[in-house]
Amino acid sequence: MGGVRSLGLGLLAVLALLGRAEATAADPRATVGSVLRAGLSALAERHVEAVDLADLTLAGLRGLSLTDRRIVPALTGGMIELRADGRTLDRVPAPPRDAPSSWAEAAARLIAAGTAASPVLARQPREALVRAFFDEALATLDPYTRYVPAEEARLGRSRRLGESGLGLELAPDPAGARIVRVIDDGPAWAAGLRPGERVVAIDGRATARLDREALDRLLEGAESAPVALTLRREDGRSETIVLVRAMVAPETVSVDWSSALPVVRISAFNRLTDRRLARAVVEAAHRDPAPPGLVLDLRGNRGGLLRQAIAAADLFLTGGVIATARGRHPDASRIHRAGGADIAGGLGLAVLVDGATASSAEVLAAALQDNGRAVVIGSVTTGKGLIQTVVTLPDEGELHITWSSLHAPSGYPLQGLGVLPTICTSRGVEVARRAVVERRRGRPPAAAAPRGATADRAPAAEEIAAWRGACPPAEGGALDIAAALWLFRSPDEGTSLPAPARTDP
Repeated sequence: MGGVRSLGLGLLAVLALLGRAEATAADPRATVGSVLRAGLSALAERHVEAVDLADLTLAGLRGLSLTDRRIVPALTGGMIELRADGRTLDRVPAPPRDAPSSWAEAAARLIAAGTAASPVLARQPREALVRAFFDEALATLDPYTRYVPAEEARLGRSRRLGESGLGLELAPDPAGARIVRVIDDGPAWAAGLRPGERVVAIDGRATARLDREALDRLLEGAESAPVALTLRREDGRSETIVLVRAMVAPETVSVDWSSALPVVRISAFNRLTDRRLARAVVEAAHRDPAPPGLVLDLRGNRGGLLRQAIAAADLFLTGGVIATARGRHPDASRIHRAGGADIAGGLGLAVLVDGATASSAEVLAAALQDNGRAVVIGSVTTGKGLIQTVVTLPDEGELHITWSSLHAPSGYPLQGLGVLPTICTSRGVEVARRAVVERRRGRPPAAAAPRGATADRAPAAEEIAAWRGACPPAEGGALDIAAALWLFRSPDEGTSLPAPARTDP
């Protein structure tokens, strides 16, 4: 078969591909064409920068070449075509630049032609073809816009929103499973169950001698489905309670104490982070005697739901800007403002960050720093200031599309810069000591000058290098906690600063 394929054969090929439903697909009703159409339309409408649909489509078709190197796409003379071994498999007129659905239909037709001509491509499931297209197409955009296949998307939704269950973790025991963890706000927590209690049966099945995997299977089930737990009380009597499974968000907030200083760790931001943070802060801040200060530990926090970081900042701020988002889509640009009460009652606040602190966690750190509510301690953060909106596709996969850039209250962009600490620990003990002394003497932090210099504009490469070089990114260590202890020591403890017990490199 040489030359250009006939239009009839091309249409038959595309219909054969688009009608195919692999058993492994998340939604067998979806087709390559419908997935590409939804994806390209969302990108054209929502991406933070205007996209070139021709470039995107051509790059996506190159994804076929990764599976079969003989398949080569080209855009020449107003035609987009697919070639193999020097012959043209199919070609279609290049659609208008502002017609994402037409570009998707053209891409689907050419994918069908390539699949018909290549046994290697023909063996690929639909999801693999879609993923190859989007992986190559999106590589031409920013680093964070990506396609997420259906199963991976489901796991991601579970991390953000939770999974159906009781919020209960059991450990095997010959005498009956023991409760080792109860997640706040889950059904088990609401029922008053606590670690250490013994569950001897689940829905009538004895838990003695069951392994952890078997216990987990008994606890799992559909949302709103009841499950009966038989408890063995300390006095030896048994009691059966019925709980209803619900969506349980993973725990993201925990509290440790270091020399009477509460350290509230936030590992990520999911739908319940603000509520759990509020509970932890109120309990810690209003103890008797009151602690000398409060530490929020954001080290290693890679982000999560932006609205939860905004809500977390609002717990401590009574007014002012939390963050500004700027994007091309009308809904992508907005100013987030604080307007609540300070639940910590003005208690001194330190925020620990490191080189792995990113995205929503950077928003929280910058908001508290720029509004003068907290002292940031650690190293410069990742510098991920691009926010993604999630679009669910017909195959139940997702497109995470960058649609806005975030700016700190003082105006500087978080993307590329990150948050520069007031007290830098990545340059060693003595630098951290001097910064604490300067802070206690009321002198402006060194971070203030570059923040003002880069406000409301894109900084040059040399400015970014200077900003980040002032406190190089590093993994958090013991010196961060030590610096917070120095910061909150009583004024009557003398003028010398204690050395930390140990420091991490």
